[in-house]
Amino acid sequence: MLDALRRNASGWVAKVLIGLLVASFAVWGINDIFTGYGGDTVASVGGEKVDAMAFQRELRTEMDRFGQRLGQPVTLEMARRFGVDRMALSRLISLAALDGATQQLGLTVGDETVGANILSDPALHGPFGSFDRDLFRQALQNQGVTEERFIEQRRKYLARRQLIDVLDTGIAAPDALVAAIGRFQEETRTVGYIILPPALAGDIGEPDEETVQAVYQAGASAFTLPETRDFSIMVLEPEDITHTVTISDEELALAFEQRRGDYDTPERRDILQIPFGTEAAARAAHEKLVAGTSVSAVVGDLGLSMADVELGTVTRQALLSEELAAAAFATGEGKFSEPVQSPLGWAILHVRKIEPEKLVNLDEVKDELRTTLELEIARDQVYDIQNAIEDDRAGGASLEDVAERHDLTVRQIAGVTADGKTRSGDPVELPDLPELLKIVYETEAGDAAPPHSTSDGYYWVHVDSIEPPLLRPLDEVRGEVVRLWQEQSRGAALTERAEALAERANKGESFEAIASELGRAVLTAPGMRRHGQSDTFSRQAVTKAFATPEGGVTWGPVGVGDGLVLMQIREVRDPELDPASEAYARTREGLLDSIRADMIQTFITGYQNELGVDVNTRLLQQLTATDSGQ
Repeated sequence: MLDALRRNASGWVAKVLIGLLVASFAVWGINDIFTGYGGDTVASVGGEKVDAMAFQRELRTEMDRFGQRLGQPVTLEMARRFGVDRMALSRLISLAALDGATQQLGLTVGDETVGANILSDPALHGPFGSFDRDLFRQALQNQGVTEERFIEQRRKYLARRQLIDVLDTGIAAPDALVAAIGRFQEETRTVGYIILPPALAGDIGEPDEETVQAVYQAGASAFTLPETRDFSIMVLEPEDITHTVTISDEELALAFEQRRGDYDTPERRDILQIPFGTEAAARAAHEKLVAGTSVSAVVGDLGLSMADVELGTVTRQALLSEELAAAAFATGEGKFSEPVQSPLGWAILHVRKIEPEKLVNLDEVKDELRTTLELEIARDQVYDIQNAIEDDRAGGASLEDVAERHDLTVRQIAGVTADGKTRSGDPVELPDLPELLKIVYETEAGDAAPPHSTSDGYYWVHVDSIEPPLLRPLDEVRGEVVRLWQEQSRGAALTERAEALAERANKGESFEAIASELGRAVLTAPGMRRHGQSDTFSRQAVTKAFATPEGGVTWGPVGVGDGLVLMQIREVRDPELDPASEAYARTREGLLDSIRADMIQTFITGYQNELGVDVNTRLLQQLTATDSGQ
């Protein structure tokens, strides 16, 4: 449900409801809110409750989002360590506080508005751009909520939007503050610069033996070959055993009759669904439509556009309820249904076009159907075969013996590092199996590791041998050690020279004279922006340039390479933004977002203090105790 709310939210309201609603428990006061009562309520704000199911859904969403940022799956242990569980609960408590506020203030949303909002939600539209009842049911099933709960939560969401719209009324960003922030963000600098290549550090020479030994020991990790592992893999997936499945022609024909709906194209209708708040209103409109009043006129009288009532060309199953489906598919082309009551209120359906069903015969799809049935039967057999394999392994059978017994294949892979390469750094072609290398490097050589799941089956890993990390002998890497020392020494010498040159220039020496002394040309970079970077100017260099006053000289790393760039700030431009400009509008909107978020934050905190917040620590600990909750 929360995913649906997120998708339906937009603009700054989405930022407030999703990203800026209380960042931590500090806004409540931890010592004041934690209690130990039982039940399935994780937290409550006044009369509004956060149940265990809602918390688990929100926690999974936060863990998935956090995992995407980390680039790896997030376990519950990691979620607790990084405070992801607190973030999820904090967001739900903030929403509960807003719900409590809407009730106290008497804000309500009628059935007609809720229905129109759900029907127009792009997240619930099928491939034809209209509300899809099958997709709706699937969303409910995936989220583990009933239709009534979904509608209730959507109603609460719309009420929260009403409240936030009221709080937003009259908010303004002071012109002086917009101008100050705009000048800071839009400030540009003209920079004269000299590139200092590593060669300017001069001849570094050769290190003595004592230095070589010290660099070798200090940088041992750079000269160490990584651990590698040789391992074997056996995969069991439906595709691996379909050749053992036999399907007779009679079974194929029976399956075709049972699955005709998968191959036949059902009747589809282009339908308008016009919503009404009451039966009387629907019947009055029906009389007008039958009498010849245009659909657009009736829809316009409701304050809606034609796009709001278009369902598109849909099947019977795509309609929200059986009552609507029965009415729509009993109405002739170009006709209007009688008013019909749906879960979201009264409606009239207008059938603009009918596309009749199209039937196929078995010969057209028998090869595809046979493949499908073979895979289905094989999927049913995979679990039993996995159990048989585990019995064999428990009896001491090797992976090779098991593979031969069950007509599977064992693949040997040698010399792989933890990041999937050879010791020389070349990538190794590996099968696409979930967490393969992680499992390989968590398994000891010779261990009978348990099977691991794939999307449709299992795979087994046996670590055949482990080659530990190997520090290469000094004689083998002496050249690399010398080069490392030279690079470090050259970098230190170049940095020292850059600092000396900047000091000379800041004491009044001509920047051009310094460039001439170095045999370098002074180049100019106009319009440098505060958050920019390039091959010439690294982020660090740009930051130092904007921290240096006009006329001053500083230095920093180049964007690409090992050189440095010596910079003189020749002009600082603090533009006065034109109030009609895009930059001014962008700055003003960003400031307004911040002010709005602060107001909502303050409002929520106030209601939390007024209504009271309780957290069921016992249940919270149970829900986040192990990964089984996922």
